[in-house]
Amino acid sequence: MIQIPFIGKPCIETALGMMSGDTSGSKMRVVVVPLPAQGHLNQLLHFSRVIAQRGATVSFVATSTHIHQVRSRVEGWEFHKFDIHFEELPMPHLSGEELDAQSCHTFPIHLIPLFEAMEDQLGSHVDQLLRAICSENNNRVVIVYDSTMGWIQTAATKYSIPAYIFRPISAYYKIWSKRVSNETGGSSPFNISLKRCYPERLIKYLRRQRSLLGPAKGYIINTFSALESEFIRQGREELAYGGKPVWSVGSLLPRAFFNDERRLRLQVDTECMRWLDRQAPASVLYVSFGSISSLSVTQIRELADGLERSGQHFMWVLRISDGAHSSTEAQFDSACKFLEQGYGRRLEGRGLIVRNWAPQLDILFHKSTGGFLTHCGWNSTVESISAGVGMLTWPLHCDQFANSALITRELKAGVEVKEWENAEENEMVSAEEVEKAVKRLMTSEEGLQVRKRAQELRGSARKAVCDGGSSWKDMDSLLHHFSQSFSD
Repeated sequence: MIQIPFIGKPCIETALGMMSGDTSGSKMRVVVVPLPAQGHLNQLLHFSRVIAQRGATVSFVATSTHIHQVRSRVEGWEFHKFDIHFEELPMPHLSGEELDAQSCHTFPIHLIPLFEAMEDQLGSHVDQLLRAICSENNNRVVIVYDSTMGWIQTAATKYSIPAYIFRPISAYYKIWSKRVSNETGGSSPFNISLKRCYPERLIKYLRRQRSLLGPAKGYIINTFSALESEFIRQGREELAYGGKPVWSVGSLLPRAFFNDERRLRLQVDTECMRWLDRQAPASVLYVSFGSISSLSVTQIRELADGLERSGQHFMWVLRISDGAHSSTEAQFDSACKFLEQGYGRRLEGRGLIVRNWAPQLDILFHKSTGGFLTHCGWNSTVESISAGVGMLTWPLHCDQFANSALITRELKAGVEVKEWENAEENEMVSAEEVEKAVKRLMTSEEGLQVRKRAQELRGSARKAVCDGGSSWKDMDSLLHHFSQSFSD
């Protein structure tokens, strides 16, 4: 168990331990449990920082491997300045069935055995940890867990710990998922099926997790009112949240990024940032498909050809996905070998292939970044909206198709890389389609309007997290609910 002591000055108006008339002097402990995938880890670590700023003591619970991963990739703040304690769980044993991270499947199926093994093997470890935390904190403990980790609720119920569900996906997803075809067939306005979004094995896992969420007290969403108020309202009316309270607390990014204090960089190779510094304002297309998905060799080559043919400046993070046991920083070059020989030299000065972990927030908030070709993971989507960067959407699996529809059809803050034709199976995006889509975002009048809309949303995101903003108020309400839960 690693504990990082608090050494900075907290940003706090009312200590949580003294709320609601409590005079015991015992500070509340908030236990945070993410799913071990980068986008989920990152969102809940940012959430931990925000509530620590408001006076909570946080226990961030994950395997030692994933604690190391998320700490090494933090951007824009120093975790040791906050009252966040990292509580290590052992890595579960994975049988020989661990699947290849470079599989041709668009969903990272190699992670499913990890999710299942955690549920099967770590229950007793979580039980012991919660028992110890309750004893150390006079039972003034609440727990916030990822909605895909419903098995955590069992231990929370055992110790009568008030539990809250963190949904690391959009509110729109609930609306969108009703429109897509189910597993038995049919079509949708988006021509995408659940079969294409989720492997059957993952569907079974997620259904099992949802069946365990009943005792939780409410839902926390990384979104904000100006972005999704209509869809949050629809979800409430349709009882998508079981009639329970819903708090919209996003964006969870460090305030420094909204204040243009953008040079808070990781101590890593900054070649990509120096390269961006040399480019014209809003001229670069940033290309990244996240940390847990990989493209096929054929698709990588089509994308490379399309980017070259577009004539636009671009920065491309080319990598294979994180493995179940570890991140893959040491394996970046293995993905780059799929490019045509001489590709990098041919595009020198106009295109940059990033072969290290890329500081995505610094890149998105940089003045030279004018667009983002993205897989539409919710984490990347919120970051791009917060930075005011228009998106070129290329969803691969899960909620990403819903996010693409939200970005392009509802918010008008992006354009789709293509219209999907085969609802059931993965489709190749041709070099011609890439070229056309990149030009559409970066050089057309439509693209200019998209980028203006993205800037408007950035202003709304900033307003939401400022004092008195919608997300600020929801966070206050949530922390008050935490404290009140002890008197229920």
